[in-house]
Amino acid sequence: MGTGGEATGGTNQVHDMIAALAVLVGIAVCGVGLTWLTVPSASWGTGQTALALTICGLIQAELARRRAHVDSPRVSAVAVWVIGAALTLPLSAVLLTSAVLLTHDVFRGPHRGPHFGRVLAGGTGAGLAGLVYAAVGGTLGAVLAGLAYLVATDGPTLVREARRFVRDAHHRGSLGDGVTCVALGVLLGLFAQHSLLAVPLVLLPAAYLQQAARGRALRHAAAHDPKTQLWNHAAWQTLSSAALANHRKRTAVLMVDLDHFKRLNDTYGHQAGDDVLACVAHVLQTTTRRSDIVARFGGEEFSILLPGVTEHEACQAAERIRNQIAALTVITTNLHGRPTTIKGITASIGVATTHQGDACVDDLLVHADRWLYEAKESGRNRVCGPVLTAA
Repeated sequence: MGTGGEATGGTNQVHDMIAALAVLVGIAVCGVGLTWLTVPSASWGTGQTALALTICGLIQAELARRRAHVDSPRVSAVAVWVIGAALTLPLSAVLLTSAVLLTHDVFRGPHRGPHFGRVLAGGTGAGLAGLVYAAVGGTLGAVLAGLAYLVATDGPTLVREARRFVRDAHHRGSLGDGVTCVALGVLLGLFAQHSLLAVPLVLLPAAYLQQAARGRALRHAAAHDPKTQLWNHAAWQTLSSAALANHRKRTAVLMVDLDHFKRLNDTYGHQAGDDVLACVAHVLQTTTRRSDIVARFGGEEFSILLPGVTEHEACQAAERIRNQIAALTVITTNLHGRPTTIKGITASIGVATTHQGDACVDDLLVHADRWLYEAKESGRNRVCGPVLTAA
């Protein structure tokens, strides 16, 4: 079974690479055709600029590749050079230059499949940036061209990161990396119009940008759960301890545990279980406030710190979460790879507050875990805490 799965995965990768190459060849052919039609006597200066941008982009990418550890996140800076080309070269030369840089990024860059969509988005973004700058011109046109490239290549990621930032005050995603790459590309293009020496001078800031982005990616990976992209437990404790110091008299911790999760895994498979965890994580992020700290505690358990709430408000928040999880419909695949829908997911929640005299996050976790055990013993799919018990 394992051999067949590996063979299928290898075949899909081959097909994806062939599709990516087809797009690259199409970009190059379009570039040659446009060169023939629109720039029959391209100046030697244009060729020099295109060559300088391509060589510097490849050098910077190779240096970054060699400096990165095998298991460390790597960040592509191809946008810097593609945008620089869009602001200094004719559209035909832009397509040719971007084709070379994108080819290198596919085979030697930091990203690992799928290639087809990334290459198509990169070629589209390069052409769109060139057209925008040709139509508007000037500094405004350069900025708009950079934004056009960013939207064409990373639009969904930008929207997702912006939403996460709005929901989570502690979130530090990759939104700034893409914007910085575009800004550096715009500066490169504007300066390269006046002097070719600006092209190699951008190598140093581009390398620094890539190194800084790699450091942020490493810190993000160290602090987040890979399956749900929530905080991991260690990061949650650090953030929660700081929040508790500011709201010592009014803070609550919720422990959320999915009911019968092992049975769900055994019935539908681990991929379906991962999809359920991701959907529950989304519910927790959208149901809580921006100041709340949500983490995957481990397995099917989640921990949430609610600063500045009363016991009654904490129990109300827990009930909202429980109802939203119960209303979930998860579309996934089963053990046989066939589409399936999972409903009826329930959760048990334990609530602990600082009104019980707890002095630290660990004490709150212990009490919340006890109330979670009480919810499990009482029949599951319920919220248990001191206020509810007193009532």
